Amino acid sequence: MVLSRIAGDNPLFRVAQYLFVGVSLGLAFVVAYHQVLAPAIRTVGTDQNSAVVYGVPLLLGLLLLPRISRRQELSWLANIPLALIFGVGAALAVGGAIVGTLVPQILDTANRPLAGSAAQIAGTIVLALGTALTLGTFYYTAPKEGPSARIAAVTSALGHWILMIAFGFFFASAVQSYLSALTERLGLLIDFVRGLAG
Repeated sequence: MVLSRIAGDNPLFRVAQYLFVGVSLGLAFVVAYHQVLAPAIRTVGTDQNSAVVYGVPLLLGLLLLPRISRRQELSWLANIPLALIFGVGAALAVGGAIVGTLVPQILDTANRPLAGSAAQIAGTIVLALGTALTLGTFYYTAPKEGPSARIAAVTSALGHWILMIAFGFFFASAVQSYLSALTERLGLLIDFVRGLAG
């Protein structure tokens, strides 16, 4: 039914689309109710400490409800939980990116000694040069004339090509993953049809 979309928009694809959205929402609601909401409500009624832990998020959730009404006099109350959501989300994303990704990569790049086999030493040199040239791509305050301008231009061009090669590898990896998933799904469909045909 999903593959029928290749032939254009049709009722079969719409049925599959509506079923996917409806089943996904229904499953998410059931899981959230039985594993999050119901245990939290039972805990609030029995434990005072948990009442604070779960009561504050419940209150913030209730503050979002004025946004669904037509009367906008109280809609400003929803700004409080929304501000907390965006602020905490941005802080977690930036903190996670710096602590979990950026700093380890910088330390790993900077702490590679020129030791080991010839292949390891060559890899370290290529990594250091590639990092320097890539960073040179984003050096926008170079003078427009003079020897330093020519060096900056060459560095920027080489870094640009390194970025293009890296993006090409990422794109090829993504396409390979998608093709692998498509091949696996097509194999499953072929086996299913063969099973029906006997």
